[in-house]
Amino acid sequence: MTLISLGAVIVFRYSPAQNPSFVFNYLSQRVKVANAILGAALLLSWYAAFAAQGLYRSHRLSSLTKELTEVARAIGICTAGLLVAAQFGRWPTINTRTALEFAGVSFALIGGVRVLLRFNLRRLRQRGHNVKSLVIVGGGNRGRAFAKRITRRNDLGYKLIGYVDSDPAYATRTLEGAPYLGTIEDLPNIVANEVIDEVAVALPIKSHYSQIEKTVGIMEEQGITTHVLSDLFPQKLARLQPVDFDGVPVVTVGSIPPFSWRTETKRLIDLSVSSLALLICAPLFAAVAIAIKLDSAGPVFFVQQRFGISKRRFRMIKFRTMTTDAEGQIEDLEHLNEKSGTPIFKMRNDPRVTRVGKWLRKTSIDELPQLFNVLLGDMSVVGPRPLSVRDALRMEEAWQKRRFSVKPGLTCLWQVSGRSNLSFERWMELDLEYIDHWSLKLDASILLRTIPAIVLTRGAS
Repeated sequence: MTLISLGAVIVFRYSPAQNPSFVFNYLSQRVKVANAILGAALLLSWYAAFAAQGLYRSHRLSSLTKELTEVARAIGICTAGLLVAAQFGRWPTINTRTALEFAGVSFALIGGVRVLLRFNLRRLRQRGHNVKSLVIVGGGNRGRAFAKRITRRNDLGYKLIGYVDSDPAYATRTLEGAPYLGTIEDLPNIVANEVIDEVAVALPIKSHYSQIEKTVGIMEEQGITTHVLSDLFPQKLARLQPVDFDGVPVVTVGSIPPFSWRTETKRLIDLSVSSLALLICAPLFAAVAIAIKLDSAGPVFFVQQRFGISKRRFRMIKFRTMTTDAEGQIEDLEHLNEKSGTPIFKMRNDPRVTRVGKWLRKTSIDELPQLFNVLLGDMSVVGPRPLSVRDALRMEEAWQKRRFSVKPGLTCLWQVSGRSNLSFERWMELDLEYIDHWSLKLDASILLRTIPAIVLTRGAS
């Protein structure tokens, strides 16, 4: 289908209507040995790209979105390979436009065929065709929940023929209508007398490790596909991902957005926005610098260590809004802290703030130099606000420290939801809400909401 897509794009690009003999002439050209070898290598690389994305494995249990994502990744690799081969072979018909059109046509063709195949297979399975017989090992809550899902999703094409469990308490029960077949010790006899395609192990790993190991060993010996339910731990937010770590199977537990094209797109957006904003704001920076110098003695910028991702320290830059000895006065003013009982220090009428500083804080202009931190990669445009070392070290609640699992940002949910008007606990909750539901769409929404929040100075202090 990739070859068909490429051929169709080339024929369409070079307009057979204006040059009717193009296809005949194109196919009649003599192929050089070097080009033939290069073409064969390209085809092998295309096959490797699809294989690397897992597209030649069964997608019976995976979602359509995941399958189409794999197709898109594979085609992206194929397109890059095509452009490289065209450079080496000096193929005149292959250029950037041809490659992009090839990517679009091949994704539409391959993705469309896979969608049709998926729907057709599910329709056939609902009618009793292409069905696999399944045995569940474990009659407890985990096995019962899995059996319920299997029986509810008849489009997946599984027939639950029964379950096994060594606990005698389950001998008189059924599992979603499926009968009890015996104990784990009976598995060799059950496998010998029953048609079994796949086995799902639904035993608690902590208390039944030896039984799970025995089951997997028996199924491996018989060549029967075995699924071990991966809800190994009672995690609420983290996602489990199987990984091959240098030949060692590892289950990765992660509760932050995984590395993907989305995270890389976020970084590209950070670079683009920070670069453009710094260019646009250059005259404003000069005016603010002059105002700060005329208003009070001291440097234009205030540089302070902050906690970034994984509590890595970085030097955050802001326009100076306080007197130069502000850090030394904080202990004397601690009793006036309006956020007492929390790690942070806040005063609405802080005597350390200069006249120009009050205006800069109210308009949030003092935060703009942090665009340099975004450019350097210490911060992102959108993310939890970076805490000072003093404030971060005073955090006592373990759940609040998950905010350090992502890059801090210029703006965040807290920034557009009231800022200083909110309690510290609510601030932390909003940060975690952002981490748990992060998406590029959420980032765009926060950026759009930041503009009116700054203009209306909501919660600024």
